[in-house]
Amino acid sequence: MQEVKTICTAFGISPTAITPITQGLINQTYKVTDAGGDAFIVQQINTRIFQQPQQVQQNFVQLRAVLKHYYRMPELIPTAQNELMHTHGNEVWRCFTYMQDSYTPTGAISEELAYTTANCFGEYTRVLSAASPKLHTILPRFHDVSLRAEQLLQAKAGATPERLKLAARCLNELDNYDELLKRYKYWAAHPQYFPQRILHHDAKPSNILFNNKTQSVLCPIDLDTTQTGLCFSDLGDMIRSMVPSHEENEVRFADIEVRQSFLQALTEGYMDATHTLWTAQEKEALAYSGKMLLYMQAMRFLADFLNNDIYYQTKYELHNLDRTINQLTVLRQL
Repeated sequence: MQEVKTICTAFGISPTAITPITQGLINQTYKVTDAGGDAFIVQQINTRIFQQPQQVQQNFVQLRAVLKHYYRMPELIPTAQNELMHTHGNEVWRCFTYMQDSYTPTGAISEELAYTTANCFGEYTRVLSAASPKLHTILPRFHDVSLRAEQLLQAKAGATPERLKLAARCLNELDNYDELLKRYKYWAAHPQYFPQRILHHDAKPSNILFNNKTQSVLCPIDLDTTQTGLCFSDLGDMIRSMVPSHEENEVRFADIEVRQSFLQALTEGYMDATHTLWTAQEKEALAYSGKMLLYMQAMRFLADFLNNDIYYQTKYELHNLDRTINQLTVLRQL
C-alpha cells in the first residue's frame, strides 16, 4: 500500500486507511480515507486499454458538466498542480470523491433490476445526446461489426490447420448470419436515418451506483468507454449479458435458455427512457440489438481462438471456442 500512499500525496490526501475495491476488471481501484473522515476513490487507469488517459479525463469533465444536473455525481479531484491525473513512473492515476451511502449491485439479477439498469442507461443516452458534449473517441470502432468480421477473416487466414478444423462448425454457422452484417453496413452507411448517439458502451448493473437507503439510482459510473456509436450498442450489450440464463463461460450448452421476461424488462426499460430520441429507422433497428451484439461477440471470441488466444484471458485450450459456441447458442434462440 506504500505506493498508493505516495499517489495520494499527489492529490493532497494524507490517508489513514486504504481499502482495495475488487469490483471492476479493468482499472485498479482503492477507497482512501483521510484523518478528517473524508473518503476518496484513487484509481490506476489501465493504459493498455485506455491509451490516451488525458482524453479519458477530459471526457469525464465534459460528461459531468451535463450529468450533474440529473444525477448525484462523484467529483474529480485534481492534483496539487491542478492536473486531471497523476503520472507515477509508467502508471497513470486519478482521484474522485467517494459516494457515501452507495453500492453497486452484485449477485443474481432480477427482472426489476434489469428494467432499472436499461432505463438508467437509456436516460443517460437521451440526456447526453440532447446536450451533445464534444467527446474524444476513446475506443475507435469498438462496436463496429464490419471490423469484427474483417478481423475474423484475417484470423481465419492465419490460423493453424488444427484450430481451423476445430472452428469449422462455428465459422459455417456465423456465415448463416451474413444478413446481420449486411444490416449493420446499411445502418453505418445511412447516418441520416442512423445518427451517431452518445452511448456508455459498458452498460451493466455494476456500472450504476444505487442509494443504500432508498435503493434508487444515484448515477451511472465507469464512464471511460462513453463515446458516440449506433443506437443498438447499449441495449444489445445488456440483452447479451442479462437475457441468457447462464453467463458466457457456461459450457453446458443444452442448459442455456433465453429468458423472455428479462428481454421484455430490458426493452421496456430502455424504450421508456428513449422513445422520444430515436428516428423511425432506429426504432426498427433496436429490435436487432441483442442479435447484433451476440453475433459480434461470437466473431470476437472465435477470431481470438484462431489467433491462439492473444486478447481474452483463457483458462483452458478451447475456452474461446466454447465461448463462441455459448454466444451462438443464445443467438439461435433470440
